[in-house]
Amino acid sequence: MLILDHDRAGGYWGAVYAFTAIKGLQVIIDGPVGCENLPVTSVLHYTDALPPHELPIVVTGLGEEELGKTGTEGAMKRAWGTLDSNLPSVVVTGSIAEMIGGGVTPEGTNIARFLPRTIDEDQWQSANRALTWLWTQFGPKKVPKSRVRKEGEKPLVNIVGPIYGVFNMPSDLAEIRRLVEGIGCQVNMVFPLGSHLADVRKLADAEVNICMYREFGRQLCETLERPYLQAPIGLDSTTKFLRKLGELAGVDPEPFIEREKHTTIKPLWDLWRSVTQDFFGTASFAIVATETYARGIRNFLESDMGLPCLFAFARSAGVKPDNAAVRDAIRKTPPLVMFGSYNERMYMAECGARAIYVPASFPGAIIRRHTGTPFMGYAGATYLVQEVCNALFDALFNIIPLASQLDQVEATPARFHVELPWDADAKSALDAIIDAEPVLVRISAAKRLRDAAELAARQAGETLVTEARLESARRSALQGRAA
Repeated sequence: MLILDHDRAGGYWGAVYAFTAIKGLQVIIDGPVGCENLPVTSVLHYTDALPPHELPIVVTGLGEEELGKTGTEGAMKRAWGTLDSNLPSVVVTGSIAEMIGGGVTPEGTNIARFLPRTIDEDQWQSANRALTWLWTQFGPKKVPKSRVRKEGEKPLVNIVGPIYGVFNMPSDLAEIRRLVEGIGCQVNMVFPLGSHLADVRKLADAEVNICMYREFGRQLCETLERPYLQAPIGLDSTTKFLRKLGELAGVDPEPFIEREKHTTIKPLWDLWRSVTQDFFGTASFAIVATETYARGIRNFLESDMGLPCLFAFARSAGVKPDNAAVRDAIRKTPPLVMFGSYNERMYMAECGARAIYVPASFPGAIIRRHTGTPFMGYAGATYLVQEVCNALFDALFNIIPLASQLDQVEATPARFHVELPWDADAKSALDAIIDAEPVLVRISAAKRLRDAAELAARQAGETLVTEARLESARRSALQGRAA
């Protein structure tokens, strides 16, 4: 199998996510009807989404006539005719239109052209260019000098990167805004989500920019010629972030940091001292997510909190993922807690892994609209530890037998029951299998596998448990889990 699963969309999606996030811009999709149905009226209705009732968006609806004979120019003019001709419009080409040279803007229209390069770019590469395109098209021709702050004014800060189709965006945006305002700065613009095209030039008014994601947004931050910081995940990273932001903006972050210790992150210490504390040193985790979350969550849980990380895979812009390696890592070294996308959840089900799954990335059937589930900042640190503690409780629940199970005991044999001996190879194989299990579940896993192997050997009339009998029992157990 050359490609197991996709973990991102093509460049077309990134451009649509970025352009529909800013108000005042009309978007024309140059492609068949399905190019609108997928991002606008179908897929995103049950994940994180484009609100179709708000969008000034239209599709050219390419058919056989355009694809094989006339091209897309006439269809684009018809689509433009349904929009407000006095407002700016941009055409975004899908992969089919790109292959036949679409996206050519008709004469007599005010349509600007953006080529997502959806065939050779992923959504993050295209979104990165789209944000910069908005600035170069609708901002000033030259980056103005830094705005002089009047006496009594708060320092202005931009938050760059929030667009549609990004995991956990509402919560993490709310937390970054809370941190910025908490130390005494003012959010100048959240760009592009919620901004208006007429205000793009105001991006230059900020003294500092914050780039929300590592996958896209940095190109615009560099074009703006202002210092910029990466949004933080974890305790230590957030503290360093606030102190650096305070230094750049000329404000003192220490009073806010001190208050946070007694408010936002106070529950973290209660969780740390709870009944789960004994498991923190052995409660292994793994993460497969975009680079923003893979790096941030691993650094926080491993460096700040001391949880062992079995493996981490970061999905980066422009780099094809090795899903086979991810699948193999889950099979060979299953963690107790698995942060990831729905892909990883499927891989766990395939191999019967008993890890507790915590959503930390798209793709996946996961809704993240509320602002109460941040991963970034101080609030995110508390939330992540809470998720780990809940995962540990779930793991314990899966281990402890139910009363109905305890009632189901084997009948006492009429003759004397003799324990079956194990040959040396079978013992070594059992030890290796159990060592690969998370510490918390090793005892129960060992008992289940040992009992299954011995029962199968007795039923077959064997007087010794062999490695072959153990492997057969292990495969049967995996098939039972998958079922």
